Amino acid sequence: MRSIVCRYETADLLAEAAASPDRELPVVRRSRGSDAPPESSRGAVDGEWVLAIVELGSTGKATAAAARVRKHGDAAALVFEPRDWARVRTLVDGSAEGGTSRKRADGSAEGGTSRKRADDVPPTDRSPRAKPPRSVVKKLAEPSGARILLVDDDLGVREVVSAMLEAVGFEVVGESSGEEGLAKLARARFDLVVLDWTLPGMSGLELCRAVRARWARLPVLFLTANATTQDVVEAFAGGADDYVVKPFRAPELGARIFGLLRRATST
Repeated sequence: MRSIVCRYETADLLAEAAASPDRELPVVRRSRGSDAPPESSRGAVDGEWVLAIVELGSTGKATAAAARVRKHGDAAALVFEPRDWARVRTLVDGSAEGGTSRKRADGSAEGGTSRKRADDVPPTDRSPRAKPPRSVVKKLAEPSGARILLVDDDLGVREVVSAMLEAVGFEVVGESSGEEGLAKLARARFDLVVLDWTLPGMSGLELCRAVRARWARLPVLFLTANATTQDVVEAFAGGADDYVVKPFRAPELGARIFGLLRRATST
């Protein structure tokens, strides 16, 4: 899954770009005197789902969410779903320079339209210590969110998936081999394992069987390019709880992970 980074130097530039009524953010790397598109957007296809990472250079803050590419001739924009657009807007409102709107005692804004509280839909600084949003905590019924072990030998995939999951409050630990993944599981607690089929040394299927033999209740999700019926059947026979084929859509992966965690915490 492609990730596209949009970096804005000031809150004013981001606010101007995020003023669209269509929940659309131009794909540009905004710096003084330059509207050149970032390298991450090259080759993007109209309608493609991507992981959008919006950075505010003046504060170092960032947020990440799923978005769909919309082409306008040679230019491109990112179109967000309403909840994901709220993340972008919260980054804008929380970083407004000069304090153009003041908060009342109850947390609402004086003048203009009201805005969401920061703990409802918070931006993320992509730090593993960032607190998960309340909606995530409520769904998981755990005060500290969930820890996910991601096993994939492709560094690019690990970075993209980790950024996406961390953006919604999960703590993600990445490993590049099945052997490393097993060693990590033996030393620390995890709430879910996401793994690829093709790994160096121990295969993803072998890892899944080893996990199921030692941690019978730990959810396992395959995230792999192997899409044949035989592969899917073997994965479920080996103990997998779910199977997502690459390339994947971020909302679908997130929904499947939430579903597995809800079932795990309700039993």
